[in-house]
Amino acid sequence: MEPRIVVDVMGADRPPAELAGGAIRAATALPIRLILVAHRPLLPPLPPGVEVLECPPAPEHEEGATRVARREDTSIARGLDALRRGEADAFLSPGSTGAVVSAAILRLGRLPGVVRPGLCASLPTLRGEVLLIDAGATADSKPAHLVQFADLGAAYAQAVLGIPSPTVGLLNIGTEHGKGDALTREAHPLLARTAGFVGNVEPHTILTERPVDVVVAGGFSGNLFLKAVEGGAEAVLTMVKGALRSSARARLGALLSRRALRAVAQSLRYEEHNAAPLLGVNGLVTVAHGRSDAAAIEGALRRTFQASRSQIVEVLRSRLSSPPAEPGLANPGDPRVPSATPTAAA
Repeated sequence: MEPRIVVDVMGADRPPAELAGGAIRAATALPIRLILVAHRPLLPPLPPGVEVLECPPAPEHEEGATRVARREDTSIARGLDALRRGEADAFLSPGSTGAVVSAAILRLGRLPGVVRPGLCASLPTLRGEVLLIDAGATADSKPAHLVQFADLGAAYAQAVLGIPSPTVGLLNIGTEHGKGDALTREAHPLLARTAGFVGNVEPHTILTERPVDVVVAGGFSGNLFLKAVEGGAEAVLTMVKGALRSSARARLGALLSRRALRAVAQSLRYEEHNAAPLLGVNGLVTVAHGRSDAAAIEGALRRTFQASRSQIVEVLRSRLSSPPAEPGLANPGDPRVPSATPTAAA
């Protein structure tokens, strides 16, 4: 059965018509049923089979995340409600991360045993992609949250990326035990009791050596690392383009090596790694960049389809309901689990 994927095209920086075009391009190449959440007059002509969930053209970006999350008339609310009612199988939004996270928890709820859902972003490295969780769902993370992020990220790596036994590392300023701030120092011994944990990993080795499959971080530091990587990749591409246009000799070299340069540029473009699933909520929700263009939404929809096809929510539900092999957070009664209200880092 073709998955029904709802795409919010109202909450990003680019016009809804542009984002709808990217979603439609992806839908023509994938076996999905596309549902757009939009103010219909803002959309281009739609091909047969594309549905529309109507919503008013509200200026969501001008309000706080919590206020947006509680409104009933936003594109985020309309899409999540369709998912909650069983009218869709996945929801993709480039809207405010904080609003999407808060609204998803409010409208869908958490999976049993989940205290804090985590955003699981994909990053390009010299040796393939690596997963980063949490990439910004929770700004003020606790050590126990990081243990659960590790479990959620490992399950995603297995189900969606096909990695049989994912390795997990803790984002830190050094590999030695005892390094870092209070959060990482307290989280390390807890993570050491979980399967696949190999220790601390430093940011620069993540990109050059890819020492692990899943990198665990608090939402604040994870979001900073993610944005630094994206900004660095854009800066490198801009400098390379400038250098290749600086002289006739450089332009000739660029012409001769255009295939290799195109491959490098493609691997560094955030559009190819857009859409981070919010793992731990009771439904498949993915968050794309707020500055997504048509190409970025196209890539995000492909990744959302991949996650939907893997039945990741059911995989997580089954994993969390089973007694863990090692002490962790599958049991909501674990004394290490604090009670708190989630706050988004971005």
